[in-house]
Amino acid sequence: MLLGVLSEAFSGHGLGAVRSAHADEGESSFSTGVAVSGFSIPDHNPLGGLIGFDYEYSVTEAVWLKLSAGGGTYYDDGAPAYAGYSHVGISYLIDVLQYVPYIDLGVGVLAVAADDVEEPILPLIEIGVGMDFLTSKERSYGVFARFESFLGRSAFYSIGVRRSWRWGFF
Repeated sequence: MLLGVLSEAFSGHGLGAVRSAHADEGESSFSTGVAVSGFSIPDHNPLGGLIGFDYEYSVTEAVWLKLSAGGGTYYDDGAPAYAGYSHVGISYLIDVLQYVPYIDLGVGVLAVAADDVEEPILPLIEIGVGMDFLTSKERSYGVFARFESFLGRSAFYSIGVRRSWRWGFF
């Protein structure tokens, strides 16, 4: 009896059915997000907010190529500071169901505009995690956390939300 109920629930016919959202090769995604973020470089550790954009292209069901860029405004000891980032990398989708956890890896740059900055452009290596919640095959929303650093000289971090649009699936 219990096995029959569980089978019905997860077969796609029951109320507790898990909706599958299989990702296809060649599928694309565009996301926009907002985040609380900060950066750390010598003599500067401001906190602020950013707006970011991601474009992703699926190579396989689980592996996506990713381009990201964004920028923000920060409060740095009473003075405004600004930062922009750009990176390329890959996203690995752990599972492609209604809830899609993922891991990001990438390389890029951080550009900083603040008083007394010795190196305004810094290289970064990114690692991030996130969870998207599919509302349909074409749309999702999610949460993310990213940390980017390079040889301890700089750090850039963000925690935020994003909205995504997908196309190119068949």
